[in-house]
Amino acid sequence: MGYTSTITVIANILAWFVIVMLVYLNYKKLQEKPKLWKVALIVFIGMIAFSYNWNFRDTVIRLPILPLGVWIVIIVFRIRGKEWQVYRRFAWLGFFSLFIFLLMTLLAIPLNKAFYPKDELSTYIANVENASIIKTHPSAKEQTLDKNHLINQIGSMKRKTIASDQWYQEITMNTADTNNIKERFPYLLADVLPKRWSGIDAIIYVEKDGKGLLITAPKGQYYFRSDDSLFREGVHD
Repeated sequence: MGYTSTITVIANILAWFVIVMLVYLNYKKLQEKPKLWKVALIVFIGMIAFSYNWNFRDTVIRLPILPLGVWIVIIVFRIRGKEWQVYRRFAWLGFFSLFIFLLMTLLAIPLNKAFYPKDELSTYIANVENASIIKTHPSAKEQTLDKNHLINQIGSMKRKTIASDQWYQEITMNTADTNNIKERFPYLLADVLPKRWSGIDAIIYVEKDGKGLLITAPKGQYYFRSDDSLFREGVHD
């Protein structure tokens, strides 16, 4: 499952725009101008770098450390005896452009958090027009989703702690016959759409009593609980 929000896409586009403008301004300053495709190639080679990666607020941040691409360009120009001074600025520009992407990534993190909070159910469920439930386990009973009730509950369902160990013990220890185990989340909530432009692709499981939703998103699992069942009373498929 991927996760690329519109905010992240715009941030990357802005980064490329800044890089292109910097290349253009530096190219314009040259008295003897090399071919543009050579300049572009040098910039891209300059982007080759050894980076240190770390996870910051569920986002992988890449910090450029060693300019491998710049070293490659230096070696090639020395071997071929070409003028290094003409292309040097573009090789280093390629390396420092990685910091522009880093800056844009850091700026996108708080914006994504503000517009698509992971603690709110509305981030994962915004459109239920075509929503339905699908049985994923033999222990599931035939049920029908109450769409109107789900819409009303989206804003009030609170995120709860996922008690994985407790749930596992309840299922396995209370059932001697392994063929008669009752799944805690035997339904799948299908055909729901996340918040517009969030880019979130999540799998949503429904608890057997219809009151809980377990969301498996690209960056983690989240459990939301309602006081009332999301199943339509007295109506079954």
